[in-house]
Amino acid sequence: MKSKKKHQQLHSAIEEYLLITYFWIMKRMWKILEKKERKSQREIPIWARMGIEIHSDCNRECSFCPRYGDNTGIRKDPNGKHVRKTMPIEKIFDVMGQAEKLGFKGMIGFHRLSEPFLDKRYTEIAAYAKQKGMKVYENSNGDVLRKNPDLIAELDGLLDEIKIGLYDYKNKEGKKEQMKFWKNSFKKTNVTFSFAAEFPWVRKDSKLDLDGKGSIFFKRRNYPCHWPIIGLLIRYDGEVQLCCEDNQCDFSLGNVFDLSIEEIWWSQKHIDIINVLKSSDSRNKYPLCKDCKLHGALPIGYIVQYPEIDYFR
Repeated sequence: MKSKKKHQQLHSAIEEYLLITYFWIMKRMWKILEKKERKSQREIPIWARMGIEIHSDCNRECSFCPRYGDNTGIRKDPNGKHVRKTMPIEKIFDVMGQAEKLGFKGMIGFHRLSEPFLDKRYTEIAAYAKQKGMKVYENSNGDVLRKNPDLIAELDGLLDEIKIGLYDYKNKEGKKEQMKFWKNSFKKTNVTFSFAAEFPWVRKDSKLDLDGKGSIFFKRRNYPCHWPIIGLLIRYDGEVQLCCEDNQCDFSLGNVFDLSIEEIWWSQKHIDIINVLKSSDSRNKYPLCKDCKLHGALPIGYIVQYPEIDYFR
């Protein structure tokens, strides 16, 4: 037990050192990439990734997932019964059409806290995204796909990337066997993996969060958060999330059934929140961000893509 605790402390210390170093490098990288004139009149660029959750449900009950403790009626009702709702396909197509007109040609996925392939409309929706010039990436637990090789064949090449969550292996050999299965199943689509059961993040409303086992490191440091500028995330009911942790849409940015995605993304409210969170000592200004256990670091590739934006003050 002592050895395990010592290992965890060492891991936490290394993690802290790497993250501090990361933000130090990023701040200086911005200075190198800084330009005298902006490429656009917009204060923030268009999102790099887009997520439209086409339905609400998942076939699993994973303790590391934010669905675990959500009995608000969004994911489960007060009795723990799964909420099963879908976004009308007309609205899904409409939102993608809006994104295309704004010039979006990036990655789009159709999941959030749901298993996308439970929805029988999936291939039609993904094909429409490809017609609009977008690249389709997906996250899945793989359960539906394992039972349906014909669906795998239909998706192979239609998806640009798929990330399979591996949860059920018992040892390293079992992990390798599962990875080999999925790599062999998709010949044209890039396959990656997540190991959330083995290496879980502390997500809001997950069992780790509810048990109070969040990282002490993230509780006592107040890093900037750049994640809200990366993605436009739309929940199955049309509500727009600030980030992947805003599962209850606490920031009330708007609903795509009432407003255009252009109005929501470039609203002054959204811009102001992003500008606050990109500064140091900012998370305490918002209750959700204050308790967040995630680092919020921005991928280097994104800064290279949009060097005109002042991410650091």
